[in-house]
Amino acid sequence: MLVPRSRMARFVILFPGRVGSTFLVSALDAHPDIEAKGERLDPLRTEGAAAQLDWARRYLKGRIVNRYRAVGFKTKLRDVVDKHAFADLARELDVRIILLDRRNDVKHVVSRITARALKDTTGRWNRYAGDGAGRADAVTIDADDFDVRLRAVVAEKASIVDYVATLGLVCLHVDYEDLLAEPDATFAQVLGFLGIRVTPMTGATVKNTSDDLRDVIHNFDEVRSRYVDTIYEAMFDEVLV
Repeated sequence: MLVPRSRMARFVILFPGRVGSTFLVSALDAHPDIEAKGERLDPLRTEGAAAQLDWARRYLKGRIVNRYRAVGFKTKLRDVVDKHAFADLARELDVRIILLDRRNDVKHVVSRITARALKDTTGRWNRYAGDGAGRADAVTIDADDFDVRLRAVVAEKASIVDYVATLGLVCLHVDYEDLLAEPDATFAQVLGFLGIRVTPMTGATVKNTSDDLRDVIHNFDEVRSRYVDTIYEAMFDEVLV
């Protein structure tokens, strides 16, 4: 069934890296009523803001008649060259914002470290179902470097939250932990936000590391000891699945 442009939902997923964005986008794109693209703005950075905005406008506006009821893409905020102009475009097209985040900042940092190791080994940032690759090996983490990375993650997440607050657009906040622990309920929430019928969904990627950081960090006790009596201490110990 074809959908007129005026009835099509448009969405943008804003996220910091390593929060399950590929898992979510691959699941959405597999839905028959949705077209979801990856990080198309990233390779356009070298061409400038105009190129990014032109692509985003053409894609989100869509054809006069479309086969999809919802179209959208994901992007890291840091990849958007002109954030003010992008905000204006999002408001003009009444874009729905999905803020994809991660509650556990400690695991967020560890995921970035192990993802780099995966990229160096396989050339890919994610593991995919059926590709035969095992989970990442345990790593030794420099405690000082970890602290720098942790501060950077917290700052990046805060900047995205602040930016979304300025948009004045409808927004759905989705956390990686909910995608991991309750994927069906979380997918249903996203589909409801987009006004799309609920169907069984699954993402193409699989978790790269154990959910127990003791299996991931060789010097777990050393790194964790720096955060005793802080909000991060419990994040080291959290095991969801």
